[in-house]
Amino acid sequence: MTDVSSLLAFTAKKRYLIPLLAFFLPLAVRIIPEVLVGPYIVGFDTMGFYVPNTLAWLHGGIELWNYLAVAPLFYVLLMSLVTAGIPIIMALKILPPLLLGLLGLVIYYYAHKGLGWSPIKSLAPALLGTIYFVALRISWDMLRSELGVIFLFVVLTLLTQIKTGSWKQYFILSLAMMAVVLSHQLVAVILLAVVAFTVIRDLFQKKFHQSLVLITVVFPAAVFAIVVHFFAVVPVGFQDYATSGESPLANWLGFPSYSAMLLSEAGFLLFCFLPLLPLVVFGFKRLGDFQLRCWLISSLILLLIPLAFVSPYRWLLLLIYPFAFFATESVSRLKAIKWKRFKLTVQRIVIFYLILSTCILSFGYVFSPPERPFIYFSPQYLNIYSYQIPTSMQQNTISVADFQGTINALQWFEENKNASDLLLTHTAFYGWALLVLNDDEIRSYEFGDPVSAASLVVQEGYTQVFLIWWIDGAGWYAQSSVSSVFQEVYKSERIAIYFYDLETIA
Repeated sequence: MTDVSSLLAFTAKKRYLIPLLAFFLPLAVRIIPEVLVGPYIVGFDTMGFYVPNTLAWLHGGIELWNYLAVAPLFYVLLMSLVTAGIPIIMALKILPPLLLGLLGLVIYYYAHKGLGWSPIKSLAPALLGTIYFVALRISWDMLRSELGVIFLFVVLTLLTQIKTGSWKQYFILSLAMMAVVLSHQLVAVILLAVVAFTVIRDLFQKKFHQSLVLITVVFPAAVFAIVVHFFAVVPVGFQDYATSGESPLANWLGFPSYSAMLLSEAGFLLFCFLPLLPLVVFGFKRLGDFQLRCWLISSLILLLIPLAFVSPYRWLLLLIYPFAFFATESVSRLKAIKWKRFKLTVQRIVIFYLILSTCILSFGYVFSPPERPFIYFSPQYLNIYSYQIPTSMQQNTISVADFQGTINALQWFEENKNASDLLLTHTAFYGWALLVLNDDEIRSYEFGDPVSAASLVVQEGYTQVFLIWWIDGAGWYAQSSVSSVFQEVYKSERIAIYFYDLETIA
């Protein structure tokens, strides 16, 4: 403990080092999976959506209304880097570690400036909120959400200064709110909920001027969010379990009924946060921060609403950020317990437990490959939520073990195709194919049936149709094999190119 005390004493004297730690430690941890996968990228959405969408907009142009509707701030950043000459894969390897580092930094400043915590105490939620495995999962591919949370903490920090703010500060606050809305729709909902609760509280306390200022400041972001996101993009609707035997989301989320949805949410909450929950409950009672409580309460309310267009698991994942603060406050309050044995206090024991459990889970998540996941993330044992918490960070739409095989297969097709040949791709391979082939040489059937997709393109006049998939018995996405109408013509490791054989069908 002497060494730890010496380190804390040193950092207390060199206070400028603490925010640097809040930035560089998360960044360093997030770099690890990028290094482990070599020249490729991690994250399902990263390869499955960010790559295709960015390339489509860069090559095909932008329809402004639809572009604004997707909350495009991250895409603006990504497209700017690609336009400047940085390869899209390199940009998507650089941005996630930087975003996680920035998130650690803004969490630190919210704790330090917004809550008035000491630098050392402020460092704790910055690290827990970025290195805990749930935070790493978010940084795996929920990059737009992460960018939105960064701006949300900027907003929360500025809100603590609103009592003494100038109109210049209000203008900056309004811009930060708009940045949240332009970053991600779900984070925008959390922002608007926190602001709404704050306005209601101020009205009850007869702080009418402060309420009016806050309403004025949030008005542009609120109008944009409502008009563009909710009316134009999302067909706001509720899942009616009473009139349907099975939810349209059942195949992915397993919600055949409303009660099943609530039970699944409760199970997911325990899976994600069981190591933290005792500290969170204890800290919630003692941390009186109104904004973080509003974040938690609004998320719990949203979990009770069976929205038909969004996974409720996303609200639960984002709870890691307020939970990091409640757990930190809980550990801080344990200092008041005077019990001590062999130089160990209750607080030191809990700190050791928190560091150990976080490191075991997080580094197990980072270092274990998908084929041999750490036991906590294995679907065979505890992780029945593998569609939400993937078994490892060393994957995107496919496993790191299949990266090179996929590139080899696509390059073989590129070198051996005729001008009229067409390659069918599942969403898992569509982004990969765009990195090697031209868009007019590919047809994505998303998560559908490759046989039906092949039949449709043949009706369009294509006679040479190919498919990229895993070899027999190795496939993901509940499709271990392909139909016999596809004949294997090339194989590299576990990935194969198949030919759609019209004669077999006849």
